[in-house]
Amino acid sequence: MKYKVNAIAQYRSFLLGFFFLIIVGMGFMIGDKQFFAGEDDELSKTIFVLQSGHESSLLTSVDTGGEKLVALTFDDGPDPRYTPDVIDLLKRYDVKATFFVVGQNAEQYPFLVQRQVEEGHEVENHTYTHPDLRLKTAVETSEEIARTEECIRKLTSRTPVYFRPPRRLYSDETVIQAEKAGYRIILWSICVENQRSKTAEQMARRVIKAVRPGMIILAHDGRLDRSQTVEALPMIIESCQQKGYQFVTLEELLAAELPDKD
Repeated sequence: MKYKVNAIAQYRSFLLGFFFLIIVGMGFMIGDKQFFAGEDDELSKTIFVLQSGHESSLLTSVDTGGEKLVALTFDDGPDPRYTPDVIDLLKRYDVKATFFVVGQNAEQYPFLVQRQVEEGHEVENHTYTHPDLRLKTAVETSEEIARTEECIRKLTSRTPVYFRPPRRLYSDETVIQAEKAGYRIILWSICVENQRSKTAEQMARRVIKAVRPGMIILAHDGRLDRSQTVEALPMIIESCQQKGYQFVTLEELLAAELPDKD
C-alpha cells in the first residue's frame, strides 16, 4: 500500500511538472488569442496551430518525400543595416530565399525590394506596420494586408500569395482575413534566432542539428539587432549544402510537395 501511495504521488508530481513546462512554453490563452513566451517560441507556435483548428492552412513544413529541399525565409525587412548583407551572402552561396517584407519598410527602401526580386528571391506579405494583430479588428487586419500587397505589387509587378503574421501575435480572425484575401499562411519549422542561443555559433548549430527535408527556416533581417543572424547564415548554409540540401523559395518548396494520399 505504501508503494502504491508513493507511486501515485510521483505520478501527480510528474503531471504538475509537465503542465508547468507547457504553460511556460506556450504562454497563456485569453479567449481565442495566444500570448507567447518569446519571439522564437516554436512550442507555442505548434500548440496554437493545433488549438486554432486551422491545421490545414497554417503551413510549418512541406512533405517533399525525402527530397533535400528547404526554404530559407526572412521577416521584418527590408532594413538597410542588414538586408544588403543578407542578399550578398545569398548571392555568394547561390541561394534563393523568400522575404516577408513589412509594407512601410518596403516603401521606405524600395531599392532593396527591387534588388531582392532582381536576384531571384521571392517577396511576400508581413503586414504594413508590423502590429500585434490580436488587437486589430477584422477591417484593420484586412487593411494591413491590403496596403502591403499594393506596395509589393507596385515594386515587383507581382501579387504576393503568402502571408506571415508578425511575431505569431494573431488570432483566428487573422487567419480568416488572410484567407479571404487569397493568402496561404506560412509559419516555420525552426527559427534561427532563439533565446537559448547566445552566439552566432549556437544559433547555427541548433538549426544544422534540426534540419530535415521540407523545413521552413525563419530568420530576420530587420527591426532588432540582427548582426548575429548575418554571422550565423554562412555556417548554416555551408553545412546544409554539404549535407546535400538545396535552398529554394517557398513557391519551389510547395511545388515539390507530395500529393495528399487522401
